[in-house]
Amino acid sequence: MNETTELTKTTELNEELLFSSGPVTADRVAGRGGAFLVTSVDKGKVFSREQFSEDHKMFESAAKDFALNRILPIHKDLNVFNKELSLEIFKEMGELGFLGVDAPEEFGGLGLDKTTSCIVADRLSEGQSASIMVTASAHTGIASLPIIWYGNKEQKEKYLTKMATGEYMACYSLTEPGAGSDALSGKTTATLTDDGKHYLLNGQKIFVTNGAWADVCVTFANVDGKYTAFILDRDCEGWVVGAEEKKMGIKGSSTTTFFFENCKVPVENVLGKVGQGGPIAFNVLYVGRYKLGVTTAAGSKYTLNAAIDYANEREQFSRPISEFGMIQNKFANMIVRSWEADTVNYMTSGSIDTQLKSCDKSEADYYVNVQKAIEDHGIEASICKILGSDALAHNVDEGVQILGGAGFIEEYGMAGNYRDERINRIFEGTNEINRTIISGYTLKKAIMEEMPIRDLIVDRSENWIPEINISDDEPLKREAEVVEFTRSALAYILNELILKYGQDLKNEQWLLEPFADLVISLSVMDTCFKRYNQLEVGKHKDEVREVFLLSIADQLDIVKTKSLDILSYLDSLETATEKVDHFNNWLAKLNYSSDRIHLKRAVVTTLFKYNKYYLD
Repeated sequence: MNETTELTKTTELNEELLFSSGPVTADRVAGRGGAFLVTSVDKGKVFSREQFSEDHKMFESAAKDFALNRILPIHKDLNVFNKELSLEIFKEMGELGFLGVDAPEEFGGLGLDKTTSCIVADRLSEGQSASIMVTASAHTGIASLPIIWYGNKEQKEKYLTKMATGEYMACYSLTEPGAGSDALSGKTTATLTDDGKHYLLNGQKIFVTNGAWADVCVTFANVDGKYTAFILDRDCEGWVVGAEEKKMGIKGSSTTTFFFENCKVPVENVLGKVGQGGPIAFNVLYVGRYKLGVTTAAGSKYTLNAAIDYANEREQFSRPISEFGMIQNKFANMIVRSWEADTVNYMTSGSIDTQLKSCDKSEADYYVNVQKAIEDHGIEASICKILGSDALAHNVDEGVQILGGAGFIEEYGMAGNYRDERINRIFEGTNEINRTIISGYTLKKAIMEEMPIRDLIVDRSENWIPEINISDDEPLKREAEVVEFTRSALAYILNELILKYGQDLKNEQWLLEPFADLVISLSVMDTCFKRYNQLEVGKHKDEVREVFLLSIADQLDIVKTKSLDILSYLDSLETATEKVDHFNNWLAKLNYSSDRIHLKRAVVTTLFKYNKYYLD
């Protein structure tokens, strides 16, 4: 039985259908990865920070207080290599519970939802130390989750109880000199000793975050050709830690090479089963991606704030440079990117939490279900990572430009931010790898019918701009039509790609990249409209509307460009213009235009009322 069958078998007659041709409803895809692909703006809802519970707000307050009162005053000291201070802050994070949000209560953690985990990372980022956030995030994410998800009771009691409190720091070592994105091609081996009590690991791991400071390491090696995960203790004989890398940025964190020279690991430290290393290695990366989206979106906001502060103080030609139109243009673009990333981040965490609500934590298969739910949101996780890292990259680059010469001087901080941000588009899977994931998973969900994408293709084949149940009095009804046009265009293009390439599409990277950008744009348009549409009438909704109008204009330009890139190429293979003509005909029927300059001026006018990011 396929996933679409599962989604439709319990449909009730009184529920609103997503498509006229099929029985799937919005309720049936809620909490499912890829739901944004098929759920129209009038039928779906998303989670956003406006829906934080009282418990969410309590953790938000605690994390923000620690960030502003403990980290921020010493962030410059943390952003240079300072092991003693970094470990001090790390342990304090553990004492306050920030390192144990995802760990089970019975092993010293809090066992909270994914949204709380994101909120803590979000607010801790306000301390403006990328280095300490990298240190903590590697520990709580890719280093802890393999043990939480795959460890047996003895392993959890031995390691998690101390990792959740900060007594132990952990690291995750996967990358090898010849195995980066292609991690399973690693050459590290593990050989069972004659007495059957230990594995001897031989090989090299590189770019290990927390490498020189870690007490515990999750690593991977081949056991007779079977890729396998292991837990290493600091006192494992033959685990040699190399010198600290001289890095471009995040200089306050530890990054080293590991040399395993007959590294002696007890057999009871095999994590999961022999041969299970692949799923263990990759499943935790989904979490790392959407959490990185959270921390980078947060970074983009405080970068914006720093640039505003400087622009208001810096005078040229007898007035603050913040009054010049070209500078204001930068601020408008910066705030839109931050808001888009933030919106998709919490949509993702909320959707995962929705899927997990029905799962019993006391059941033996609970963490199997957690992994399935998170992997199911692989598209969203990659989008979060790309949007957040791109928003921070854009804002930091513009921040340097706004500061001018001061942006190039270490004293002002923006230069350090510029170096720190660059790694975000590389680790947790490069943004290029994440685009292949987005396209590949969308293709998979369509072909395997895990989402009713085929129903969408059929439903929209004759009408790209269907009637939607939104009042004519809604100021953004035309923008809702833009979202639905984009959904239809994506469905049309995906169908054309499948007809041409089938499953071999996964090998066509010239097409996968622009198609991934289409998926990203739809996720932004759809999620941002739904967030706006759920807000109560009032000042906040009016301010969000200004930003959304600019966002939709930006995203539609991307949709036009990427769609025509793909369709022009497909037409060229047939010496035709049919597909491009079809797209352009529907674009003409949409007949949507925007006054970008007025939109940007409206956003900036509101921004200067607050002189900081104001949409949280």
